[in-house]
Amino acid sequence: MRTAILFFFAATISFAQWGGWNGGGAGGGKSLNEYKKVSVSGRDIHVYAPSNLAPKSPLLLSLHGMDQDPNYQQSNTHWETVADSAGFVVVYPRGATGMSTWDIQGDKDTKWIVQIIDQMVKDYDIDTKRVYLSGFSMGGMFTYHAMSKIADKIAAFAPCSGPNVYGASKAQRPVPIIHIHGTNDDVLNYSMVENFLKNYRDQFNCPSKAEEQGNYPNDENSGGTMYTWGPCDKGVYIKHLKLPGRGHSPSHADVSDIWNFVKQWTVDGKVGEASTTESSASTPASSADVAKSSSSGVTGPKSSGDVAKSSSSGSHHHHGSSSSITNVTSSGAVSSSGAVGVLSSAGIIASIAQPADPSLHLVSVYKSSDNYIVVANAQGKTITVFNSLGHVVSTTRGLGTQQKVYTGAKGVYIVKVGSRTFKTSL
Repeated sequence: MRTAILFFFAATISFAQWGGWNGGGAGGGKSLNEYKKVSVSGRDIHVYAPSNLAPKSPLLLSLHGMDQDPNYQQSNTHWETVADSAGFVVVYPRGATGMSTWDIQGDKDTKWIVQIIDQMVKDYDIDTKRVYLSGFSMGGMFTYHAMSKIADKIAAFAPCSGPNVYGASKAQRPVPIIHIHGTNDDVLNYSMVENFLKNYRDQFNCPSKAEEQGNYPNDENSGGTMYTWGPCDKGVYIKHLKLPGRGHSPSHADVSDIWNFVKQWTVDGKVGEASTTESSASTPASSADVAKSSSSGVTGPKSSGDVAKSSSSGSHHHHGSSSSITNVTSSGAVSSSGAVGVLSSAGIIASIAQPADPSLHLVSVYKSSDNYIVVANAQGKTITVFNSLGHVVSTTRGLGTQQKVYTGAKGVYIVKVGSRTFKTSL
């Protein structure tokens, strides 16, 4: 094992000297000089907080690789571009154990991470149940190590190109994981990934077969595959994004995928899972729940066939609902006037729940001719797109005009706009 870690150190030194992907300015974000430099227990961290940050917002920590630094990590990832729109605090810590490495066997750095969290509570009143840890290369190794030490402090984990060369740790609890790795990684070879992740899938009793989403959209690498195992124990999921052609480098192209996964979780479980009413839930019902809703008398028809049957009966109500069916215009948009769920054969969608906010009556959601989910009249509202497994695949802030919010693999998608929930398919 000592040989393995020495080889990793040598390979990483070579990479650090000659550089990987040059991401300076990636994403059009800020430089580290525009971050706030803070000392925690005598060690530096760099902090970014949006100007309109709300109390009890999340925190994400992004750890650099060996013989690298916060400047390299930030200039390649630019987490602030996501933090500004999603509203969370970003911290880039600096490794201290020789050559900017991380303690991936002991508890020196895990204790320091807890101190950073405590400092962010004092400085920004962050939500301690929504703290997320991501890291590249040796930072990714530390992310896995932290699962065995401070899983009670971290809601979800996002290691990149960093299976731990010391082997998989025993996690303190089943935790949500998203691991991103390139097939051309010449420092931590891709061949390590499958067996390494299997250790955690076995620990958490995940399904043996993954759901595979091919041609996964990634700004830097085409032809990626997203593997998803779950639900596992405690309802967690393990995801792995395999990127053909990606070498050993952190990338801004990954941060949205990471955020859209980790933000679903608190240390107590999935965000909003305890909600009993759709309109107040942080997460909408899954496609399976939507499909079952017609038998419970909550919402409208569950398929285009049901729509046809309901219209042929001359009724605009379903199971006694007093709300009228949403009207589908000839242009393909949805003009909302009621609260019954409709999925047309063209994939156009209608509202599932009666909106409490009158302005939400104007919201329309539909599929465009070029296979995008489009939302209109959602000024200032949070728009979240979920796939058929209930995983967040996109989140954004609504504009007053039509906006494309997501395109991806064929399947059923749930779109939540404020307190309204819609359903469509691509």
